[in-house]
Amino acid sequence: MRLLTLIAFLPTLAYSQLSTAVGSPGTLVQGTLIGPGVTVSNITYSGSAQAIGSFTASGTNLGIASGLIMTTGTVVGNASGPIGPNNSSNAGINNNVGGYPALSALVGGTPTFNAAILEFDFIPFSDTVRFKYDFGSEEYPEYVGTGFNDVFAFFISGPGIPGLQNIAKLPSGQAVTINNVNGGNTAPDPDIPASNPAFYVSNDNGNHVQYDGFTRPLEAVSRVQCGQTYHLVIAIADVNDGIFDSGIFLEANSLQSDTPVELDYALSFDAYNDGVSMAEGCVSTTVTLTRPLNTAAAALVVPISTSGTATAGLDYSAIPPSVTFAAGQTSLNFTFSALADLLAEGTETVNLNFQFTDPCGNLKSLPLNLKIRDVLPLQVTVNSGNVLCPGDQLQVNATIVGGSGPYTYLWNTGATTSSIFVNPLSSQVFTVTVNDNCLGIPTSASGTITVPVYTPLSIVSPADIVEICPFVPTNLSVTASNGAGNYTYSWENNGAIIGTQSAIDIVPPSSTIYTITVTDQCGETESDVINYTITSPPLVLTMSPDVKVCPGEPVTISVTATGGYGQYFYVWPQTGENTAQISVSPNSTTTYTVVVSDECQTFTVSGSTKVNVVQPIADFEISSTTLFEDLPITFQNTTQGGETYVWTFGDGQGSTVIHPNNTYDLPGTYFVTLIATNDIGCKDTAVKPITIQEEYWIYVPNTFTPDENRFNNTFYAKTINIEKLQIQIFNRWGEVVFSSDKPDFNWDGTYQDKQVQDGTYVYKIKYFNPLGEEILVLGHVNLIR
Repeated sequence: MRLLTLIAFLPTLAYSQLSTAVGSPGTLVQGTLIGPGVTVSNITYSGSAQAIGSFTASGTNLGIASGLIMTTGTVVGNASGPIGPNNSSNAGINNNVGGYPALSALVGGTPTFNAAILEFDFIPFSDTVRFKYDFGSEEYPEYVGTGFNDVFAFFISGPGIPGLQNIAKLPSGQAVTINNVNGGNTAPDPDIPASNPAFYVSNDNGNHVQYDGFTRPLEAVSRVQCGQTYHLVIAIADVNDGIFDSGIFLEANSLQSDTPVELDYALSFDAYNDGVSMAEGCVSTTVTLTRPLNTAAAALVVPISTSGTATAGLDYSAIPPSVTFAAGQTSLNFTFSALADLLAEGTETVNLNFQFTDPCGNLKSLPLNLKIRDVLPLQVTVNSGNVLCPGDQLQVNATIVGGSGPYTYLWNTGATTSSIFVNPLSSQVFTVTVNDNCLGIPTSASGTITVPVYTPLSIVSPADIVEICPFVPTNLSVTASNGAGNYTYSWENNGAIIGTQSAIDIVPPSSTIYTITVTDQCGETESDVINYTITSPPLVLTMSPDVKVCPGEPVTISVTATGGYGQYFYVWPQTGENTAQISVSPNSTTTYTVVVSDECQTFTVSGSTKVNVVQPIADFEISSTTLFEDLPITFQNTTQGGETYVWTFGDGQGSTVIHPNNTYDLPGTYFVTLIATNDIGCKDTAVKPITIQEEYWIYVPNTFTPDENRFNNTFYAKTINIEKLQIQIFNRWGEVVFSSDKPDFNWDGTYQDKQVQDGTYVYKIKYFNPLGEEILVLGHVNLIR
């Protein structure tokens, strides 16, 4: 039997969003999922309670307007549920419930998690059962082609069906899975191609659904035997882990089998907002019967019986005893009306029953139960009220008893709605005239909105103020009266709010203007301006400029004060002196501060002068590494803060260049002196000794060729001023092959009177310079014949 569709003439709200609610499995199946031609029983559910519910999706890209939803997580929420926008790439929740073996078998035995399983028995009224669905998942598109192939199925079993069959299939016969219906893999493996993309909807940045992708609306269909009992299992589960969620959306009233006749009806006006009541003399009902095209080949007579407390011909117009579909006709309708009998009978009933034979051969009926209600005299009332302030908004409502809608309204403001919003500036009467749809007798009513009348707001504020000195503490206060009371205060100075009470304390540094604004609770304001004048000019200090001195050099610094009032008073905190001029002799850079006040004694002004102690730091380094007689020695000047320089080298020579050279004629120790002077004449001296040695040298070649020709037949060293020398020569095994204690040694490349092999030999030379200092030289020589 088809569920009756009640068409209520109520305003509807257009929206585009997905909304969901957790629901009872039994209520969801009986009240949401099943449609015509099916009866269900033995409903059971296993899984998380939050994983099953109802949804509405009008105006979304889902393609199904409403129905039943099952997920592997939760049916509610955005971050963890299916509700959009799609602002997360990994939405989901782990319910910590088990999997379902029948689903695991569909994915090669891979473990499943968070299974939601809804099952029930049903009896079809024809040879085919069908329902519509969408499948969506967060596994799209990153995990397409992987083992995270979240799985769902519609398992049907019963007469004529071998075993347990999954009817969630594409027209090609393939099962509907993530890996079978997709747009390809975007990451981490973008080379995986799309599979059956015509049935896939990418939801990248979608506004309505959180899932990253879903199928287009698909239909599950199975052949059945009329009137037999079948079992349906609707199941979904996560695969391999319980992290990302998937969900199935089952269309409302789509679980159905063919039925010979379907019934709809519509009231001409839903006068009582219940979808089943007709107002006497005003409302008619149009009844529409339809039948499927595949059953319309022959004529069909549908008998109609009536019953109820209402009387045909007195309370309602004639209803035919039957209606007849002509051959090929799929739809017909008739209309009857509620009649005005002018009797107060209360609510009466009129029941229609349409009879037909279903495909199973059973006699069925479609009932239609309506009501007829009296239309009472129209009564209208309008609310009165008070406002606190002129111009305040208030809603004025027309309340109606009796009559029958739709009602029409006309206010003395020209408005035509059941209520109006008014903003009266003074007390005012508002009148509305109402007419109904049945009686046609206009009725008027009025309400009065009372607006109070206030005495104008007034304030008393301080007079203008004149002071000689700045920074004199002063209190400003204002007194407000009349108006609507509950005053607020705003004190302003130079555009800034400085107080919000009736009185403020001020300490003005200079002549300024204060503004006080008082506002009552109705927004009325009153303002005044207080001019605060200070007659003495500002106290200004002129400090002597910063100076440079040598350490401990005396210098005079001073301050000159102008403006203010009367005589001046000085305090130098560093020295404790009380004069405008002081003498100081700092050894390091010092900033001297003076604090000056006048006879007002309400404030002080500070100034400072910096005495920079600039002492050069003389220093130098000897750049040359060889300090021998008759060789130029270079001196590197590293003085800080110097301008001019005087050098004396200890041998009677001197220089004024920055980085000088000097050549000493005789060995010995000399004292080098550098005097550095800065730009203001401060001096510093650096003295360092330098020891000049008698010149000595040793030169050792790196190769010789003892091949008895005329050149380079022996290994020897050239020396100057070296009288003591010892040498040892080692072969590669560390054996001494030659040694000597003579400065003029010669090695001919033999050891124990035999020529040594060509190769590299290591030497160690120990010699003494003219100062008696021992020096060690290590090296190698190449012997080549």
